Amino acid sequence: MSASPSRSWSRRLACVLMLLSACLAAPPVRAAVPDLWLLRALREEGRQEEALARLRRAGSAVARDADLLLMEGQLLTDLRRYDEAVRVLTAAAALAPDYADVHLARARALFFAGRREDALAALAPLLAVDDAGAWLLAARIHVAAGALDRAEGAIARVRALAPDDPDGLLVAGDIARERGLQKLASAYYERVLEAPGYEDLVRRRLAGLEERKRRFRLALNAAYGDYDDDRDPWRQGSIELAWRWDERSWLRGRLDVRNRFGATDVGLFLSLETRAGEATTLELGAGGTPAADFSPRFETLLGIAHRLRTGDDGLGDTVGSARLRLKQYPEGRVATLELGVTQYFLSGRLWLHTALVQTRDEDGGHDLGLAARLDGIPSPGWRLFAGTNVERDELRRGTTFARTVFAGLAVDLDDRLRLFLDLGVTDRDDGDLRRDVGLGIVVAF
Repeated sequence: MSASPSRSWSRRLACVLMLLSACLAAPPVRAAVPDLWLLRALREEGRQEEALARLRRAGSAVARDADLLLMEGQLLTDLRRYDEAVRVLTAAAALAPDYADVHLARARALFFAGRREDALAALAPLLAVDDAGAWLLAARIHVAAGALDRAEGAIARVRALAPDDPDGLLVAGDIARERGLQKLASAYYERVLEAPGYEDLVRRRLAGLEERKRRFRLALNAAYGDYDDDRDPWRQGSIELAWRWDERSWLRGRLDVRNRFGATDVGLFLSLETRAGEATTLELGAGGTPAADFSPRFETLLGIAHRLRTGDDGLGDTVGSARLRLKQYPEGRVATLELGVTQYFLSGRLWLHTALVQTRDEDGGHDLGLAARLDGIPSPGWRLFAGTNVERDELRRGTTFARTVFAGLAVDLDDRLRLFLDLGVTDRDDGDLRRDVGLGIVVAF
């Protein structure tokens, strides 16, 4: 028996309605995914942790959406979790090989992770099609590496493609600043002042230019140490003049006057500190006291500091250092090797330095010392520090060990003047106990 026409029509209508409902219904897998506009709003408000938590509650749905992976990678980059960001953005690039924003975000994460060459390689496809954002990031990478000629070539493309772009003008100013062209840098920065959201950033750069104009630093220091018996106190004073030779180097000269054991030594020390690339600083020094009674008659210094790790995952940069000193005392020669690590926290507002100090004399005797120091910036213009060290006392005849505990603070009275105060207690194996106080002032001009 055949179906009636009315029943057949009803079945057809039901099928159409089911198909229409299936087409209009949201896929179940996307039901828990937050809207991108909400995630962007949270990110703009600085609520990256909340945005990331919302995103990750969506589970596996994110792994199939290049836009959501891009947002996750950007949030991780904001949170300085660069290695995670690179992994997420690499997955996004695999999903959408032609998605320019993904490649740009991945290159940025690689750059912040300290992988400069990988970042430039990630930018190559975008540079080939003259993407202005890619050229801008390339310029920033070259500035950070000190490759100013390449940076100028990259920023020239940005200026040609987007002549009034505020970020392009800022980087052009940065290049001029690194070349020592302060007036040109200031002109670039001032063009950005009227751009919405850039005023604070530009003001900081202009303040930095004013700071760079002060190429000299004069430091005056005095220290007094009192024993717990009737011996004469220790006295020490120094004056140091530092000159910014160029944008990467400082030359320093220091005159020391020390009073120890009833005698007075006057010494001179000269040093050069220079940045040798993006992550490395070198230090060279030499000096001495020709008529020394207890100070080194001659000493040399060779030091290097290198960034071992770019900060992420809640930690700041990790910097390794090595300093070798050779000193010729009236009693003989002493070599000291210090191997240290400095770990930064809280966006550079807190850092801890620890070191092993190996001392060896010309007779083959050697001693191992330890040193640690913690510095923190509780508010702008204030720095607190405290530390301890246990090492051989080279300013005493013999091989006496000294244990020192110290603490102090530094205060910026204004942008030219800084004051220092430190207190310390030194205890030696031979029973000596000395209490020290030090004062210092640094003037920039």
